[in-house]
Amino acid sequence: MHGDEAARDGAEREIGESAAVKFLAFFRTTRPFSSLVAGAMSASILIAARDRPSLLIVASGLAMTALAMFGFVVNDVFDYHKDAAAGVRRPIAAGELSIRKAVILAFGLLATVFLLSSIVGSGGKVLAMTSLGLVAYSPIAQRYPLGKGAYVACLCCTPLLYGSVVAGVPWPWFYYTTLACFVFGRETLMDAEELVGDRLAGLETLAAALGYRRTRRIGVIVMLLATIGLVAAARSGSGRIAATAMLLCLVCVFVWPGLSDATRIKLSRIPMLVGTVAIAIGSK
Repeated sequence: MHGDEAARDGAEREIGESAAVKFLAFFRTTRPFSSLVAGAMSASILIAARDRPSLLIVASGLAMTALAMFGFVVNDVFDYHKDAAAGVRRPIAAGELSIRKAVILAFGLLATVFLLSSIVGSGGKVLAMTSLGLVAYSPIAQRYPLGKGAYVACLCCTPLLYGSVVAGVPWPWFYYTTLACFVFGRETLMDAEELVGDRLAGLETLAAALGYRRTRRIGVIVMLLATIGLVAAARSGSGRIAATAMLLCLVCVFVWPGLSDATRIKLSRIPMLVGTVAIAIGSK
């Protein structure tokens, strides 16, 4: 009897551990923090335009967050061969999450996006356009790796566009430009950090053409210049404070001693999140 109970307890523990591992794989595949940056930008634009929280703001922010999650999952599905060849330990490439389950997750996220879009009532065309762009990203990036940074920079402007459309308030073109430049710089920095893996996967990226040091330098300079431009463009005192805080966070990310490039890239999400606030309130 005691042996049966011990075996049953062990089986239940294994099931629990397996469920936890699967949940963690789902969680990591959706890149929740990066996705939250996209959702926060759409929500911040609406908050700045309407001056008070509402269900519309929450729904639009969640819609863009879920859409960004969808994009990351689809990207991992398309890129699992490349990631495996490059030694990138993402859940699908590492065998922690099957392609079938990842596709089901992607469809579930997309359904969530358009359910939330129906609550918002506007901006559905922007979400549809963005979802098509996210699906097309990996095939285009694999075929034209030199242009993938610019492609991502354009995609990352869609949360700003979505928030602007839902709010019914056009946002100055300069904010789209600074956002696109910052993202392009970050993608360039990622190309430098992933140079070895991309070469193993047979991708000739910008870093392969220019070399690691030059590509890294370009990425850092472009990110800093974009942030300085955001500080200069801010029309309000609160917007200037937020943009300055973004610049200080970014400088800390780059000058903090002992960090790897991979860690610096991850930490750059923090100034990006601060930047969403700066963009939202900077034109007021």
